Amino acid sequence: MATGWLQNNGSWYYLNANGDMATGWLQNNGSWYYLNANGSMATGWVKDGDTWYYLEASGAMKASQWFKVSDKWYYVNGLGALAVNTTVDGYKVNANGEWV
Repeated sequence: MATGWLQNNGSWYYLNANGDMATGWLQNNGSWYYLNANGSMATGWVKDGDTWYYLEASGAMKASQWFKVSDKWYYVNGLGALAVNTTVDGYKVNANGEWV
């Protein structure tokens, strides 16, 4: 039975120990990933509830860092949540999480 990461038609999926396709948040080898309702691995911005997260091209969630997307800077905390309407390291971020 196949388990672990599986690539199919350009998308990545994760099959759990039972061979079932995982969905939602997945922690694997020290990184967090988000698998869409159809099981495909998400990249880029993902909104879960009221919170935004950013997933790298590898699918791994960014955490505890500043990063740049389309000429705008953002900060995500240790849980990966986008900082909004606050000041981080002396830099203000707006309601969209953009450094202003």
